[in-house]
Amino acid sequence: MTSLTHNRPHAGHSHSHGHHHHDNTYLTSTNKKDAGVKITRIGLYVNLLMAICKGTAGYVFNSQALVADAFHAMTDLVSDFMTLGTVAWSLKPPTARFPSGYGKIESLGSLGVSGLLLTGGILMGLNACNVLYGQFFVDAAHAAHEHSHGGIFGHSHSHGAADMGPNINAAWVAAASIGVKEYLYRATMKIAKERKSSVLASNAVHHRIDSLTSIVALVAIAGSHFFTGTTWLDPVGGLIVSFMVVRAGWANTGQALLELADVGVDGEIKTSVRKAANKEINPATSNVNFSELSSELLASAEVRDIQGVKAGQNYLMDVELAVPETWTVQQTRVLEESVRSRIGSTVRGVRRVRIRIVPNERHSPDFLDEFIAAEVSPRSSPEPEDEPESAKHDHQRNGKLEDELRRRKYMTENTPLYLGFDLSTQQLKGIAVTSSLKAEHEVKFDFDADSKGFNINKGVITNESENEVFAPLTMWLQAIDGVLQRFKDAGMDFSRVRGISGAGMQHGSVYWNSKGERALESLEPSSSLEDQLADAFAHPYSPNWQDASTQEQCDAFDAHLGDATRLALLTGSKAHHRFTGPQILRFRTKYPTKYQETSRISLVSSFLASIFLGKIAPFDISDVCGMNLWDIKAGTWNEQLLSLTAGSNDTSYIKHKLGAADVPEDGGAFLGNISPYFVQRYGFSPACAIAPPTGDNPSTILALPLRPSDAIVSLGTSTTFLVSTPYYKPNPAVHFMNHPTTPGLYMFMLCYKNGGLAREQVRDALPSTSNAANPWQQFDQVASTSSPLGQSSDPNSPMKIGLFFPRPEIVPNVHAGTWRFLYNHNTSSLTVADETTWKQPEDDARAIVESQFLSLRLRSRDLVESPTGPNAHLPPQPRRIYLVGGGSRNATLAKIAGQVLGGWEGVYKLDVGENACALGAAYKAVWSVERKEKQSFEELIGGRWREDEFVEKIADGYQEGIFEKYGPAVEGLDMIEKEVLKGAKNG
Repeated sequence: MTSLTHNRPHAGHSHSHGHHHHDNTYLTSTNKKDAGVKITRIGLYVNLLMAICKGTAGYVFNSQALVADAFHAMTDLVSDFMTLGTVAWSLKPPTARFPSGYGKIESLGSLGVSGLLLTGGILMGLNACNVLYGQFFVDAAHAAHEHSHGGIFGHSHSHGAADMGPNINAAWVAAASIGVKEYLYRATMKIAKERKSSVLASNAVHHRIDSLTSIVALVAIAGSHFFTGTTWLDPVGGLIVSFMVVRAGWANTGQALLELADVGVDGEIKTSVRKAANKEINPATSNVNFSELSSELLASAEVRDIQGVKAGQNYLMDVELAVPETWTVQQTRVLEESVRSRIGSTVRGVRRVRIRIVPNERHSPDFLDEFIAAEVSPRSSPEPEDEPESAKHDHQRNGKLEDELRRRKYMTENTPLYLGFDLSTQQLKGIAVTSSLKAEHEVKFDFDADSKGFNINKGVITNESENEVFAPLTMWLQAIDGVLQRFKDAGMDFSRVRGISGAGMQHGSVYWNSKGERALESLEPSSSLEDQLADAFAHPYSPNWQDASTQEQCDAFDAHLGDATRLALLTGSKAHHRFTGPQILRFRTKYPTKYQETSRISLVSSFLASIFLGKIAPFDISDVCGMNLWDIKAGTWNEQLLSLTAGSNDTSYIKHKLGAADVPEDGGAFLGNISPYFVQRYGFSPACAIAPPTGDNPSTILALPLRPSDAIVSLGTSTTFLVSTPYYKPNPAVHFMNHPTTPGLYMFMLCYKNGGLAREQVRDALPSTSNAANPWQQFDQVASTSSPLGQSSDPNSPMKIGLFFPRPEIVPNVHAGTWRFLYNHNTSSLTVADETTWKQPEDDARAIVESQFLSLRLRSRDLVESPTGPNAHLPPQPRRIYLVGGGSRNATLAKIAGQVLGGWEGVYKLDVGENACALGAAYKAVWSVERKEKQSFEELIGGRWREDEFVEKIADGYQEGIFEKYGPAVEGLDMIEKEVLKGAKNG
């Protein structure tokens, strides 16, 4: 049964439902034996008796204060009896005539009671004023008395009685009222404490508060009796009590009118309903039958909005839930019934819960879209002219079309946007996506084509004499304003943007001087970023990832901890020319004055964040791993490497420059709101949030989004291999970084110089045939028809494995060359192949593809594991292989990738356009702003990401027998690389 509550503010204090003050739950209970019910009803009867006694005594003993106190007590009684009289009606079920139930009947009754209360209070106040007037202006009062019948009750006393004031016996009645009320307080509170009942406790407090008017009456009566010439105190007391009654009557009238006008419920009720709904969509606390709705699906639901109105003692609530648009009607029905049941059983007074379901992608404005817009309302004529039936149908169709177009426009204009930026070597790209991850705007600023005043080539300046490659910082500032202006020219409404993140080329460093942060904080919208921040840097350039000027510093880093292996173990990578630690070390030694002038150091990613924040931003938890300074497992800076970089055992100075105390572990942390510069210049909302930008490679895996043990293979001019993994197993040949959004995951990366270029060299060496339309088709025919590893039908025959490096390679670190071997997997022995055992160039076609994928398998074999569930019997391998880049269009490469690398769900082509880094950054902004507590990036973005728009399965992955055959070949490739490295060292 629904619990009943009541709300009656009066006499300067509030009697409110459910949680404090006077509550009618026990008053309306039918359990007469219950101690709480007994004490509540005793209080009702005592109040009735005391109201009669005080009214009679006030009349007999000539006390205005006591009469007013009696009237105050009567208002409580009338309200209580109104509750008893309307409770049966308010609980009646809804009917066709009253679809929202009968709760408003109590509101109507309350309006009547409050009207009586207000009128009575005013009349009592007038009567008290009349008595006061008579006491202070006797002659005028006597003249008025001759033409009147006296007080509001049709009775008046002689001047003599009035002058004498109230009889002292009236004070005893007031005192008795206080004593009885205090007894009721103590008796009710005792039961409340035994029951631990907040309802009874509020009723007890109500008794004590009600005695305030009796105290006022007692003081007024006693004072007027004991102090000479103070008979006026009694009517003053009556005036005070009447004011309290009028105040309560006015408040109660307003409350009743608001309820009748369907005012929204208060925030406390909304919060209670929201908490109940959130508990029901949380798999850990839900009562949902998971056989009808899985916990994974349930976790993707969210509570969007809560509205409601009060009908008497009942609450009629509206709840908006958002679920993925892939849900079925049955699944939404299960959720609806479960949430309704939870709210009804946990939030007292809720009588109806109406739930509407919207897709996660939709962001409607608080139920307002349910109302018909004014411009589409019917014509004002009460009797429109008749129309031909066909015209009616045409109007109906046109009207529906116009409504739909208007609705779509409205929803588009009010849908939040999220911006992602990619600051790369040659361009600044920007993309705006909706909450549903749909791209709405894409723009770019090409440094060579669009920047003004910079002597650059392909986005950089090159000093070949020192192997330096760097970019001017003011060019990037020019690009930021340029990209935003292009967004604006494309019609983008910046006020819709709720979040911004970005991606920056990894390892690059920016050196701010002491003016930098002050300049960021004081940007004026009338001037450009370039004009205002040109003097904010200790050095006007940022080293590019192509920079190779730090060999001496890299050698020092590798040696400082013992060797490259130790350095890789701690920082995720051995020292590389482009890494920020060696770059800072070189900057300090080459430009000592500029280094002293440097106040803060940013990475390219945190530079982006700093511009949008208007203050220096901290490093991203993933991008910081590309510096050779961050101890990944310890989650802090390595003191020895900082000491090497700073040239001093005192590392506090360099820590300050790095902002070392603040590297947020949360990749989606709220860094702050957007700088006022962008609000005033472009119209961004001041509430637009900035999420930590990350490096370009980490951002790439966010554009998928990549699941643990998935692998991305970029088949371009070079080859890049990315894996999201829970395992941290670094070595000098690979890179490990923290995952940009998910604690406990790491990003494993391999970079090869020889990729598409090496394959092209073999392709061009193949003899052309008449049935091949182009060179790649000839390459594919030869590679696809050759047997795996060049073996004959005899499984014990040697495997053909080679290394094909037309350019010097870094994995392994050897000079350019080609090496061909025969590997006997039975004896684990190698033989150099010759023309009799290796047919050139035909055998090269399959061998080069196999060797490239074998190298990936060799270096990732400790990072993959067997699947769970029905496929648990399979050997360790990635879940999926995603191919990107130009080579992803080649069916033969995809087929061999599946045979060598596996992928128990298959090999897929991933096509997210040319803006993968910017797209990943935009997704990160969506997740940062819209995530629920502890909701991972993979859960939120994975639930909204439309795989069918970006992913296509192009080949089988794991193939039993073939995958196992390549296992020994991995060992063969490992032996070959060691042999080649040994020869290179001896040579």
